[in-house]
Amino acid sequence: MLVPITPSVLDWAIAESGYSRPELAASAGVDATRLERWITGDERPGLSDVRRIASKLHRQVATFLLPLPPEAERTSVQFRHPLGTRASRALTPVERRFVRRARRLQEAEAWLIDELGWDRPALRQILTGESADSAAALFRDDLRVTVEDQRGTRSASAAFDLWRSALESLGVFVLQFAMGEDTARGFSLWNEAAPVVVVNTAWPDEARIFTLFHEAGHLLSRTDSACARAALTPHAGDGAERWCEAFAAAVLIPRDALADVHRVTDVQALSSLAKSMRVSLRAMALRLIDVGKASWELYESIPAIAERKPKGGGGTARSRSEIRADEFGQRTNSLFINAVQRDVISQSQALDYLDIPSEAFGRLAGNTLG
Repeated sequence: MLVPITPSVLDWAIAESGYSRPELAASAGVDATRLERWITGDERPGLSDVRRIASKLHRQVATFLLPLPPEAERTSVQFRHPLGTRASRALTPVERRFVRRARRLQEAEAWLIDELGWDRPALRQILTGESADSAAALFRDDLRVTVEDQRGTRSASAAFDLWRSALESLGVFVLQFAMGEDTARGFSLWNEAAPVVVVNTAWPDEARIFTLFHEAGHLLSRTDSACARAALTPHAGDGAERWCEAFAAAVLIPRDALADVHRVTDVQALSSLAKSMRVSLRAMALRLIDVGKASWELYESIPAIAERKPKGGGGTARSRSEIRADEFGQRTNSLFINAVQRDVISQSQALDYLDIPSEAFGRLAGNTLG
């Protein structure tokens, strides 16, 4: 049975999903060439093909019979213009795809939280006109991570895991997406039930940690935002963005942690301090500037390569389920596993959202809840 779908509606649904056409074809198990012909209207799909696509895109089959695409769904995320420049830019197609993907997941998470009766997060709300230093001190108390805990981590990767866990314990969903170097370092999506922070894995762990709290600052100020990849410069840029930079640095480096530090004037001394706190050179420099122990000249002397992720492979190849578990984080995985165990959603629905094979669900449940 061939289905008289509306090609423009299929094209719209794919564009709004966050999947590329090849990704959709592969994940839905349909031929990529035939998918293109359905989009151009040169061929009609069978009912089983439409059902597979509808399931993957989380649309009703009837959606594809509409005469016209619905009004475009808006991402709402603002790309705060890069600090040091005068003009903003639009989100790139890649950034839009990941924003749509995160928004789709967030909508499901918000619904599941209410269905399961989980407590909604009680994140404090802070205006960007308030002191970033005072706001950071309060928020760090909420996180319950001491300077000793921070310094005691064995690596920057372990420090990221520590901060991620602390933020998720407050009800924030922390996702990691491989968005590429030519995109935003991260973005945030506010929702009362399911606030989301997304961190770009193209950057080293120290830079990801800073992005984590930069975007947390946007959540506290209730502003959706994408984090610019341009370097901060003095006396320029978006005021809210500048506040989030100061906030992130102050969360990661409490004033008391610098009590015994004298004025820092060279990158080597800066690097030593940054390593002791498991933060990036830029984060440490910003904080030192804020407390009057360094100048913008030191910040601007940091080489660009300092925050580049090392190239090369190595290590053991991970399965798709392991990659997805790290991508979505403990809170997301726990939510979907609990939803399946309590029959709020089916296992197949959870597998579709988590994008893992059926045989991996048991392992994921064991690792997440065990």
